[in-house]
Parts: sequence; C-alpha cells; structure tokens
Amino acid sequence: MKRILSLVLALFMLTGGVAAFADSEVSVDTSAALSNLTWEFQQDEYRLCCYWPAPDVFFDTYVLQGLQAFEAEFGQTVAYRVGTEWTQDVENQNVEALAAQGYDLFYIFGADTSGANGLYRELYDAGCEVLTYAGLVDDPQESALTLCSNVYVQAYNSAKQLIESMGGEGTIINVLENLNDVNTLRRKQGVEDAVAEYENVSICQELGDIAVDSEGYEKCSDALAANPGVRGIIATGGTASRGLVMAMEDYYATNPGAEHIFCATMDQSDEVMNGIASGIVDHTVSQNGWGMGYICPLILMYLKDGWEPINWGEHIDTGYVFINIDNMDSWQSDIEALTQQILGTIETDILTLPA
Repeated sequence: MKRILSLVLALFMLTGGVAAFADSEVSVDTSAALSNLTWEFQQDEYRLCCYWPAPDVFFDTYVLQGLQAFEAEFGQTVAYRVGTEWTQDVENQNVEALAAQGYDLFYIFGADTSGANGLYRELYDAGCEVLTYAGLVDDPQESALTLCSNVYVQAYNSAKQLIESMGGEGTIINVLENLNDVNTLRRKQGVEDAVAEYENVSICQELGDIAVDSEGYEKCSDALAANPGVRGIIATGGTASRGLVMAMEDYYATNPGAEHIFCATMDQSDEVMNGIASGIVDHTVSQNGWGMGYICPLILMYLKDGWEPINWGEHIDTGYVFINIDNMDSWQSDIEALTQQILGTIETDILTLPA
C-alpha cells in the first residue's frame, strides 16, 4: 500500500502537481575564467574518454551537461561510456576496450575505490593519462588528480544545517549507501562528528548498503515506522535520497497530522527538487557535477601537451551548494562561480609546465 501511494504521489508531482527540475540545463558562462588561460593546445584532436560505472541521474544530468559544454567550447569530442553494472570487473573490461581503440585521456569514476587503482596503473603503463572524478579512491591513488567535492565536509555541514533546523535537539536517522566505499565512510563520519557537537542530539538508527532507489524506500519506510518521534533524517548519497523522498511522501500521506520531520538530502534529482517545492525536503546538497564534466577533459588536454600536476594525486575540491526553497531557482549561479574559480587557476595552482 505504501509503495502504491508513493507512485501515485510521484506521478502527480511529475505531471501537474509540481514542475520537474532535474532536466533543467545549467548555463555557465566560462569566458571570464578562460581568458586567464594562455596555453595554446598542441593538437587538433585529443582522444578523450569519460567513464561512469552504471546508469545514474548524477551523470546523465549534471556531468553530461558539463561534458557537452566542453565539446562545444573547444571543438573536441569526448567519448563517454556508461557501464551496465557497478562493478570493477565490468569497468575494467569497458575501459580496456576503449584504450584498445586508441583513447588515451580518461576521466573515470572508480566502481570500486580500491580496485580502480589497478586499472589506473594499467592505463598509465599503456601511455594514458587518468583523472578520477565525482568520488575519491583509496590511498595511495594512482590517478594524476581527483576532481570532486569534499564528501566529509559536505556531509558534516549538511548535518549541522539539519540540526539547526531541528532547534538543536532530537533524534536523527542517518541514511547511507555502500558501507565498503571510502566516500560513504567519510560521509558517515561527517554526520557523526556534527551530531557529537550537540548535547541534545543523537542518531537513533543508521541505515546502510542502499544501492537502488527501492532499497532506500523500503529501509527508510521501515526506519520511520520504527522510530516514532524522530526529529530529523539525512541522506548523503543521491540514490538513498531518492528512496528517502518516496518514503517521506508515503509517511505524510498515511499520517496527515504528523509533525514535520526535518529532512536533508543529496543532489537535485526530480524527486528531491519536488520534495523541496512541496516542503518535504528542507535542503539538499548540490555537487558541482557540471564542473567535473567540463574541467576534467580540459586538464587532460594540458597533461597530453606535457603539463604536470603541481601535486600528484591532489584532490581538487569542485565544491557544492545547499539548495532550499529560497534558492531553488537561482542555485545554478553558485555552481557557475565554483566552476569559474577552478578554471582560472589551472595554469597557476593545479598544473605546471616543466622547463
């Protein structure tokens, strides 16, 4: 019954109740930042490739838009591939096949934060350049740079904002994804550290190992039922967030007089943005996927032309913004500012050209 209610609500919101948001384009004017770059690229064509492990809203909407904007700006083509399942074996097979086709400049989201390093070493041995994006891999990483937001900081600050919305007291459900992933573990620590700063706040239940929306929905629904009086709930992954919003919709549909449960999510899927518009979600964390899609291939062209990272393996923080009801129509300008800042420092703070 709960699942039926969720589907009915989702259909209403997408077809008439609330406008869909996730497919709206991020329009970023990069001209000011690009004017600070002086390097003249040495080749007419660069063999660029972007890999993502499996179908996912974050890539399809945000990263892909930045990738396509790069293509339009620089006249280069980026071959992008989305795998069929979130495993390192499949990623290895797909990327190795692309390298065999002559692609030698890769930006990759590692399917497994440990196993990805073996793939990166293999690519370097074959004369390729590699960047990690959208998430960290285990240390010591084997890619030149990582471009993603600081997952600990964003989870910590998201939890802090949630707790302030709660008035600094009450219990929280912490919703996590793959507990074997270094990014999930850092997000978990960020939430726990934020909670530890408040004497009257505690985590009443932790959920984990959410790989698909339906798992998030079921686990969040059960947790809400098992924790009457819970004041807040936080998800720090995009998949978990979509399942959480569906569970919250059902919760209010079956408990129309229920007190508001403060809710924090990750990314700006249709489900999340509609949740903000309807008052179910109090805020979400927007990662700079557009910037990842745009900046990574640009840096790879520099590497191909002989530039080197100033600090091998450095994490370039691509930043994030909070979205709530007040800025849900203007948050894109903040994403633009984050991207501009990184672009303007490629030749000064990120890369160097050896003499």
